[in-house]
Amino acid sequence: MKLDWNKIVSNAVTVLVATVFLGAAMKIWNGVEAIDSRIDANLVDIKATQSVLAPKVDMIEKRLADILTRLEDVDDIDFEVPSKGSLELIDEEFNNNRQQMMEQRQQRDMPATRP
Repeated sequence: MKLDWNKIVSNAVTVLVATVFLGAAMKIWNGVEAIDSRIDANLVDIKATQSVLAPKVDMIEKRLADILTRLEDVDDIDFEVPSKGSLELIDEEFNNNRQQMMEQRQQRDMPATRP
């Protein structure tokens, strides 16, 4: 029985290279999963902070408007209480930013047409 060393070495190198690439892909995947979980945890914290602070900001704005109306030189101060609450304004800003990002992504992904 004659062994074909070229095939054996070639197959061994191919398996080694495939294993290295598979290992690297798994490392990247695990890193992405870890980052996603951290982002999700931070988003939960941010949403909780918003839900606690937004009503307080609204209350402070109303009280400040009330205080400013009682001052003598109110004409010099231009302060308006927003028509919407802080959470509504945050949601609107988030939706506007998301819409702009989607439009930019669509423009970037569209194939360039030549005149």
